[in-house]
Amino acid sequence: MNAEYIAENEAYLLDELLSVRERFCDEKNVCFGKNCLDGLAILRLCPGMTLSAWKILAERHGLNDWMTIPLEENITPHLKHVQSVLQTLSYKTEHDPLTGLSNRRAFERTLDQEIERSRRNKTSVSLAILDLDNFKAVNDTYGHLKGDEVLIDLADMISNSSRRYDLVARIGGEEFAIILSGAGQFKAEQLLERLLEKTRTLTFKKPHGKETFSITCSIGLATYKGLIDIQMHDFIEKADKSLYEAKNTGKNRICTAKILDFESVTRETLVHANEKKFLFTGK
Repeated sequence: MNAEYIAENEAYLLDELLSVRERFCDEKNVCFGKNCLDGLAILRLCPGMTLSAWKILAERHGLNDWMTIPLEENITPHLKHVQSVLQTLSYKTEHDPLTGLSNRRAFERTLDQEIERSRRNKTSVSLAILDLDNFKAVNDTYGHLKGDEVLIDLADMISNSSRRYDLVARIGGEEFAIILSGAGQFKAEQLLERLLEKTRTLTFKKPHGKETFSITCSIGLATYKGLIDIQMHDFIEKADKSLYEAKNTGKNRICTAKILDFESVTRETLVHANEKKFLFTGK
């Protein structure tokens, strides 16, 4: 029944639904969106339509923002469908569609929370920004599909190599970020060195051949210990500048910024430079 209904009615029904959307949602001051308290539901009876058939049509033509209700049947499956759509949309707002990692929005929210946690508890948090070296050459030489494959495999490797409570995000084209909760500079450097080594071992098949190619990446690292008040953009800027340094000094390496709190500690609290260094870095 689903396939038969779709085959017989898809073109006609789709034309009508899309014309309704165009008429009511493309005209100014008619479709106000989710923040409008006033609204009107437009009902269209679809004899023979099942929920399964609707799911196929909605996914195929981007109609997941339409809600269905049965006239005589149990409404529970339809409510569950709405809940599933909302969960899917919520996931998409915070995840990168290519790699499945957290996106920039989720990254910034989590980083802001970790900065506040660090400031309140006087614990460390480190931020690593990772950028693929010479990624444009990969796209230009092997094509964008192969470039996407590289990004997906690298994202999987970073995610699988990170601790469960770290956040890994894709924040740009070939740029990733890792929020290392509770990790000081020395610990973060150890974790990232292992990550660099694993990146070097990744290999990819060249299109139309058996030969392979490999990749490298550069990393900028910044650490905060919660001893001063900082803004999120200052933290990101520190890691970014270290990344640029890594790029400009040969790539395929980690460059580390001075700890943000380092200069704020007064001479009275630390009596020797080596003790000061050990306190902050552990080495």
